Amino acid sequence: MLEGKTAIVTGGSRGIGFTIAEKLVSLGANVVICSRTEKELNDAVELLKTKGKISGQVADVSSFTDCQRLVEFAYSLTGRIDILVNNAGIFGPVGLLETNDPKGWEEVLAVNILGAVYCSKLVIPYMKNQGNGKIINLAGAGVGGSKSLPRFSPYYTSKTAVVGFTENLAAELEGKNIQVNAIAPGAVASNLTLGLLNLPKEKVGEEMYEISQKLKDGESTSPELAADLIGFLVSPEADGVTGRLISAKWDDYQSLAGKKIESGNLYRLRRINNNDFFEK
Repeated sequence: MLEGKTAIVTGGSRGIGFTIAEKLVSLGANVVICSRTEKELNDAVELLKTKGKISGQVADVSSFTDCQRLVEFAYSLTGRIDILVNNAGIFGPVGLLETNDPKGWEEVLAVNILGAVYCSKLVIPYMKNQGNGKIINLAGAGVGGSKSLPRFSPYYTSKTAVVGFTENLAAELEGKNIQVNAIAPGAVASNLTLGLLNLPKEKVGEEMYEISQKLKDGESTSPELAADLIGFLVSPEADGVTGRLISAKWDDYQSLAGKKIESGNLYRLRRINNNDFFEK
């Protein structure tokens, strides 16, 4: 389905990002992943190269210069950039706001929101020249759902900003045949979430600690759900879907195939009643 197309997946060397990269490779895309860690990147490329076309580039998405190198490298491989998945993300400071390190706030905002801003800014000229493109941003836990995420205010704030950025960029690119969407992958047992079990319970909070323990025990959302949703969003069937926040776990996104969403708040951060992420 994606033969001849080039995709960039930030943070694609592990977790959800790796599964997304694997999906896009399996669909025939030339995939470029990035990581801040060279060994981790090389290991991921070795695993994926048996399945298709994969390349890696060391990059820290909080650095505009690194993002430039990443995008230029991807473009140099095939002379086009068709898909950007802004997946790279960190939790940042965990705990009450009054105890948070301000520098930690700066880091999480730089990675989670500015990384998406930088990479999107850089790929848009290529996509405009081609006359098409797909940008997909990963939202996070709680965003668009029924409650907030106390003790994770840097992360929650950055991911809410990602969704606002998604909606705004989609509006800017209206009429350019470049679709911009955000996805909520669900509670996936990634290194990020399982790592919370290494922190003091009083810092994480009782509820989130218990959720992480359940994820460790196998009660998690499969990362393949997010990969399948992205597979749909990068297909021609989703050309009428843009500026939306879609849950990989709760939303019937397949019903959107071949349709153009006209409703103002349907699948947006400001969701109407009967379109929440939580079980009815």
